[in-house]
Amino acid sequence: MPTWPQAFAEQAKSDLEAFDFIARSNLPTCHRLHYLQMWLEKLCKAYLWLPGVGSEELRGRHAVVGKVLPRMVREHWRRIGFEKRPDITAIQEICRDIDLLHPQVDDNRRSLDNVEYPWPSDSGNIEIPSQWKFDLSSRLYTDSGRLLLKAARSLTQSPAIFIR
Repeated sequence: MPTWPQAFAEQAKSDLEAFDFIARSNLPTCHRLHYLQMWLEKLCKAYLWLPGVGSEELRGRHAVVGKVLPRMVREHWRRIGFEKRPDITAIQEICRDIDLLHPQVDDNRRSLDNVEYPWPSDSGNIEIPSQWKFDLSSRLYTDSGRLLLKAARSLTQSPAIFIR
């Protein structure tokens, strides 16, 4: 029987596979970003379920990527001996924006756009995720975005860190 860290790590792997599959398709960007958010949230929860790492409160929240993934990335870089570590600030900002993709994480209504449900715009129009241009999508292809995805992919594919 798997432990909670192992179960979340396994589901994160499955969400990564869905993310990769959708990224190769012609589906709207919102679907790829939805699986990105789910993948990284479960990766973070796998880490939070390790003994002595996470709090009960954080394990039950959606907004964990911005708080947890940068810490995991730094630890990963330390473990693999990444000598010149990039500035983590841009990575932290991307991680926070990944949290904001979830409809229940709206930053006190400052960010209503999300990958799942339509929302009202400031002008009163109704915005539709499948037709929305998410700024985050292009930021994933910056140096910081690529470094983040490379580290997260490595952490997901090497579940040994979740077995203690």
